[in-house]
Amino acid sequence: MMKRLLAAAGLFLAATAPVPAADFPTKPVEMIVNFGAGGSTDTVARLLADKMGAVLGQNVVVSNTGGAGGTLGVAATAEKSADGYHIGTANMPALAILPQLRELPYKPSDVVQIAGVMPYDYGIFAKQDAPYDTWEELVAYAKANPGKVTYGSVGTGTTNHLMMERIAKEIGISWRHVPFKGGAKAIAALVGGHVDIVNNTIGPILQPVKIGKVKPILVTSARPFKQIPDMPVILDKGFSFAQVSYMSIIAPAGIPDDVRSKLEGAVKAAAEDPEVLASAAKLDLYPAFLPGAEYESMLAEMGKDWGLLLKELGLPK
Repeated sequence: MMKRLLAAAGLFLAATAPVPAADFPTKPVEMIVNFGAGGSTDTVARLLADKMGAVLGQNVVVSNTGGAGGTLGVAATAEKSADGYHIGTANMPALAILPQLRELPYKPSDVVQIAGVMPYDYGIFAKQDAPYDTWEELVAYAKANPGKVTYGSVGTGTTNHLMMERIAKEIGISWRHVPFKGGAKAIAALVGGHVDIVNNTIGPILQPVKIGKVKPILVTSARPFKQIPDMPVILDKGFSFAQVSYMSIIAPAGIPDDVRSKLEGAVKAAAEDPEVLASAAKLDLYPAFLPGAEYESMLAEMGKDWGLLLKELGLPK
C-alpha cells in the first residue's frame, strides 16, 4: 500500500514540476490582447504571435479581452498561472497611469515585462462631414461651440484621453470625451458619425483616411506619419509636448527566469523579423524591441512623469 502511495505521489510531483526552459514550451502559449480585435495592438500582437510560434515550435494563440482602457486584459493576464504558457499585451497607461487614477483588479507588480515591442503613434481624425478640415479650423469651431465637439478614445485614463484634455487645457477649449473598448470601435463610431473626432493610432484608421471616410487633422505624436506625409505634427503647431505610449508583452509575476528569457528571445526574433516589420509598416506601425528589464525602468520613469501631469490636470484618485 505504502509503495503504491509513494509511486502515486511521485507521479503527481513529476506532473506538476516546472518544465525546464530547455523543454519549454510543450504546448501552445496563450496571448491575451488587452484591446479589441482590429486595432493597432491586436494587429501587431497577431503578427508577433505568428512569428513567435515559429521560433518556439508551438502555436501562440491570441484572444482578446478589451475594455476599461486596456486594464481588463492586463487583469486577465495577471490572474493566470506564472508558467510561461500565459502572456499578454499591455499598453503603458494600464501600468503607469491608470493605477494612479483608480483602484484596479491588479497591481503593476502582478505582472512582469517580457519586452517592449512598439511605440504607438497617434493622431486626431475628424468625421467626413465635420465643419472643419484643418487643425486651426477645429480649434476655432471648438472655441465657438464650447462642449459641443465629442472625441472618442480607447478608454478613460489612456494617453488618448489625457492628451486631448491636456491640449484643451493648453489652448483654452472644452470638448466631451466618449470612451470605447478599443480603437476599431472608436473608428467605427467616427465613420458612422457618432463622435466628431477621435484620438487614435494610425493603423486601423489608415484605410478610412485613404478612401475619404475620415479627415486627418493633426499628428499628436512627435514624428509625422509616413503614410500621410502632409498631416501636420503637433510640435509644429506651437505645443511643447507630444503623445507617447508603448505596447509591451507581459506575463504573470513569478514566471521562472529561464522561461521568461526564452519568451523574450522569441519576442525579439519576432519584433525584428523583416516580414513582420514589412507587414506592420504598411499600416504605419513600427515594432521596436526593448529588453524587458530596460522597459521596466522606462515604465517606472513614465509613471513618475505622468503622476506630475495628473496632478496638474487635477485627476489623481
